[in-house]
Amino acid sequence: MPDAPNRPVANLARMFERQVASNAGGESLNLDGVALSYHEVNRRANRLARLLARRGAGPEKIVALAFPRSAEMVVAVLAVAKTGAAFLPVDPEYPADRVEFMLSDARPLLVLTDQAAAGRLPGGPDRIAVDDPAVVAEVAQYSEDDLDVVTVSPDALAYVIYTSGSTGRPKGVAVTHRGLANLAVAKAERLALNRHSRVLQFASPSFDAFITELTATFESGATLVIPPQATLVGPVLEEVIAERGVTHVVLPPVAAASMSPAAVPGLECLVVAGEACSGDLVARWATAARMINAYGPTEATVCATMTQPLTGGATPPIGSAINGVTCYVLDDSLRMTAPGVRGELYLAGEGLARGYLGRSALTASRFVADPFAADGSRMYRTGDLVSMREDGALDFHGRTDDQIKLRGFRIELGEVESAVVSHPSVDQAVAVVREDAPDARRIVAYVLPAAGAAPTARELREHAAGFLPAHMVPAAFVPMDAFPLTPSGKLDRAALPAPAEGPAPAGRAPGNAEEELFCAIFSEMFEGAEVTAESNFFELGGDSMLAVTVIRKARRAGLSISPRSIIEQPTVEALAAIARQNKEKAQLSAPA
Repeated sequence: MPDAPNRPVANLARMFERQVASNAGGESLNLDGVALSYHEVNRRANRLARLLARRGAGPEKIVALAFPRSAEMVVAVLAVAKTGAAFLPVDPEYPADRVEFMLSDARPLLVLTDQAAAGRLPGGPDRIAVDDPAVVAEVAQYSEDDLDVVTVSPDALAYVIYTSGSTGRPKGVAVTHRGLANLAVAKAERLALNRHSRVLQFASPSFDAFITELTATFESGATLVIPPQATLVGPVLEEVIAERGVTHVVLPPVAAASMSPAAVPGLECLVVAGEACSGDLVARWATAARMINAYGPTEATVCATMTQPLTGGATPPIGSAINGVTCYVLDDSLRMTAPGVRGELYLAGEGLARGYLGRSALTASRFVADPFAADGSRMYRTGDLVSMREDGALDFHGRTDDQIKLRGFRIELGEVESAVVSHPSVDQAVAVVREDAPDARRIVAYVLPAAGAAPTARELREHAAGFLPAHMVPAAFVPMDAFPLTPSGKLDRAALPAPAEGPAPAGRAPGNAEEELFCAIFSEMFEGAEVTAESNFFELGGDSMLAVTVIRKARRAGLSISPRSIIEQPTVEALAAIARQNKEKAQLSAPA
């Protein structure tokens, strides 16, 4: 059980300061083996909060935070909370168009970032780089003592997270302090966290799983372990967990499946969330660690249900409601279904978000009056089909719409289609998720070219990558003369053909050591393919998950590339050039 008292608190700042008061010397953050105490992190956050307050930060104001996984990101989140303002995480690696939309839509007071990320951000609100010498000097002048308590309503805005939108643009979910506090207490209890626990920050700060990691850690006085800037999967993930003494992780099932329990003997608790968990995965992990399956949309403050520790090897349920949350399984007439009967899941209680930032009509359509409550409260329509077991646990049966979960990411296929169809050579586009090989789910886009046009898959991929995060860019593009239709005239998704495995393109032989390495990696991954220096990763059959394998294999050979490099420059020769440049930069920056 957590060492700290189990009670919701006003906001994240008060939660953290409570730990400082009782556990000042305890390890709050661990980054590259360097430990920062609760007291030290609090000092830094207090100084930065005073700078933000002087710039106008306060209740109902939004401050955008553009950092990678880092101590600076955590300090910035706490600093914003101390002013009473809300934070908006922005991934600096997102396409400029997407970042520009988020900033124009949320209209933050300012953007807090660092010098490395500042240069990649589009124009917009004022930005403050925390490592700018002038900013460092200003912050150093401020007091490190706690600020006067800012009165903040539990229903005030705590943070905004953008999720994929069916209209072609992401939508901002506005979450309150009430929901955040309820999440922190529920997670700390269910995960059995205490001051000796070490929680891995696996999630990117731009995804709400980061909120779970952060709040559960600070509610219980545990340590948040911030990993290096690497793709966390397979041996890399195992190494981080084992070497940094991580005891608790929250992972999408695909990441958990990439690890061996034997490689992480110190891991005490594994929470899987974000997509369906298989019985095989339960069988692998349930005897090695406390394994829990969790579920929840952003609109319900990350988590709404959790299982008890799993056993056996059957497909697990998504659990029952956490404290403070009510689950309804309703039919089309909003009547409760009987146990075992499928219905749509509606959520009510402490975790409900305010709604969608600046989108009152969309909010009204998804956050509806709760007919089972007498206090005029609301419930959220999830769009998820479930059935309830006799013991109250829920089984998941899919969606009522085109929203999907892929490798832990929530994706609206309508947004993918909008990005593809915005190419001038595309008339219509349909995006689907296919699994043409076991455990190889990927997004495939089918396109009707505009009259007289013949866009290549490479052109379409590069275009889509300019609007979508890497995990949303289709792995394959299939040109169509016409879309198949059902007898009623609707699109027949089941009749869409599998992407053809085209012949290996002709091309030159590898011309240097880096090209030889990537040719060898591609040949190993795509058996039977004739790989040349001009071979394209996606045309050979690659997708975003296989891209992680490329990154891992290249890393073992001493070469560094990023997921976005593969999306934007997927040929052997281009990746070799990027890896060579990264290697030369690393050698120049290394100490003599």
